[in-house]
Amino acid sequence: MPELAEVELARRVWEPGLGERIVAIETHPRTRVFRDTPAIRIERALTDTTLTTSRSHGKRLLFSFADPAVRSRPDPAQARLHLELHLGMSGRLLLSLPDHPATKHDHFILRTRNLSLVYSDYRQFGRVTLCETADDPWTDLPPQVLDRRFTLAHLKRLTARRAGTTVKALLLDQGAFPGVGNWMADEICWRLPCHPTTAIGHLDLALLRRVSRQVCRGALRHVADKNAPRPGAPVLAAGRPWPAPLSPPAPPPFARSARTRASDKWEPGKRFPSPGCGPPDLPGHLPGAPFHEILEILRGSVYSPGVHTPFHPIHETWQNLPCPGVACSRRPLRQLQLRP
Repeated sequence: MPELAEVELARRVWEPGLGERIVAIETHPRTRVFRDTPAIRIERALTDTTLTTSRSHGKRLLFSFADPAVRSRPDPAQARLHLELHLGMSGRLLLSLPDHPATKHDHFILRTRNLSLVYSDYRQFGRVTLCETADDPWTDLPPQVLDRRFTLAHLKRLTARRAGTTVKALLLDQGAFPGVGNWMADEICWRLPCHPTTAIGHLDLALLRRVSRQVCRGALRHVADKNAPRPGAPVLAAGRPWPAPLSPPAPPPFARSARTRASDKWEPGKRFPSPGCGPPDLPGHLPGAPFHEILEILRGSVYSPGVHTPFHPIHETWQNLPCPGVACSRRPLRQLQLRP
């Protein structure tokens, strides 16, 4: 599920639409993303409005629209229509050309004269909700980790009666740490350092607050800041939305060998050359197969104990896996740094 940094990046993808007037809206009304608000109601309410502001809170997105009666220079404070989005497991926000052709999974499209704002979700776990109020619909939400209100005193109040709660359960509680998901919670535990099942009563709350804020800042810097569209930069190509669809490139074919060479053995900090590296023969593996298929093989889903590979035991391959362009270390796979 997209977490704090991915949600902020999604918000910035739609930022070029600020100040644009919505001239048309296209929906797939029978999809589950409209289970909170009917699609026809959203179409009627937002047509001919102007997108004024956008915000993110944890795993939520909020886009505010000025009333249709306000034609020139709408004031964001006068916004009475708010569209709240939750990306669910596979939701994505895309920026495309005004004549963007709706695909099977583009369930919600806001069209302006200059561009199209597309919400795509092939698993339909996300939500599109319309809030019609002059007040801030997010007034009652808890403070975010990087908010000034997220103080040590606030954290002590949260954990006053939860001393037996595990640290990871607390980090995944969206009422306590909005936007923190599985990978961010693991990173916080690794930096503390502590086991995810450690009771919160055995931790230094000041250290927990400092480390969690460091991880959130780093996630925003590396995910949102580095990948968001730059002001004035052309991000739209003819007929293609931005960002481009996610399709991991296939690695170069592995060198196939009958036996393990001494140079293939893992060593701390060793980088394997590319191409011509990796397991010699894996069951079900074809040259040039996607990286995720290789991982599934090594995880054991199609692993045969009799097959000879230079990495044993199989549960350690996550730590010792050589791959083209990957610098190996003894950290978990999610912490390996991919290099060109």
